[in-house]
Amino acid sequence: MATREEWMGVRCLFESPILDERKWAKVPTIEADAFILDLEDSVPLARKEEAREKVVEFLGRPEYFNGAKIIPRANHLDTPWGRDDLAALAEAGADVIMYPKTHSPDDVDAVTEVLAEHGSNAKLLVCIESARGVIEVERTFAKEQVVAAAFGSGDLHVDADFPLYVDDGEMNPTLLYSKRRCALAGAAFGLPVLTMVYTLDIKDLVLFEARLRDEKAIGFTGAASFYPPQVPLVNEVFSPSEADVAKAHEIIEIYELAVENGNPAVQLQSGEALLVHHYKEALALIERASGTTK
Repeated sequence: MATREEWMGVRCLFESPILDERKWAKVPTIEADAFILDLEDSVPLARKEEAREKVVEFLGRPEYFNGAKIIPRANHLDTPWGRDDLAALAEAGADVIMYPKTHSPDDVDAVTEVLAEHGSNAKLLVCIESARGVIEVERTFAKEQVVAAAFGSGDLHVDADFPLYVDDGEMNPTLLYSKRRCALAGAAFGLPVLTMVYTLDIKDLVLFEARLRDEKAIGFTGAASFYPPQVPLVNEVFSPSEADVAKAHEIIEIYELAVENGNPAVQLQSGEALLVHHYKEALALIERASGTTK
């Protein structure tokens, strides 16, 4: 059964439209840690049932994804397709299901109830992409059925009725409160929270990387993408570098030796004071470096 610790190793969650044969054929070549099997936004209304059949088919073909995680995204229960989606995914044996526009823990309970009716105890990756979703985020993240989350600026700005970009093309700073609240709630509950980075020009990878690093600094643990050239950057940004790992090992070694010798004041070779929070941070970095999916 999927766990929060396991999903903490997911750096890039990739979405490709399952009904687009050309794009879907490229999936095995994309070095993402997890793939969305989408029934929601990327599927035209008239083809929902067709997409559901394809998703169920590929849930039974995990080898297609070269060891990466696969996570189907159902339509919301408020739609005509949501209940049938959940029933089909439950019966297909989905381990984790991505649920859009999770407004509150009530949504988690409703989804869990439908899944149980069809013999499933699948866990959830919840999407926080509404104003109420942000306000209720702590209560939602406390639910044991939730093993991961995704923050969606694209839907949130529509729901909250403010622009995604300001006049100079920068991201609307109004989003910062919601991002910080979701990332901090994730840290509080040991829950991985992935973000989605936007640029006016999707091909501007320099700007994408800069914004991605800003999102990591906020506290997000990974990012979703639907543009293949972004994937290597996501993997790089959310993977500890060799230098980071080496410094973490140095910190751990020096700190533990100091404790063993009863030394109350410790410094690194650089002269930086070594405190207990540095030690804890180093332990977490080593754990994350060893726990990445790929």
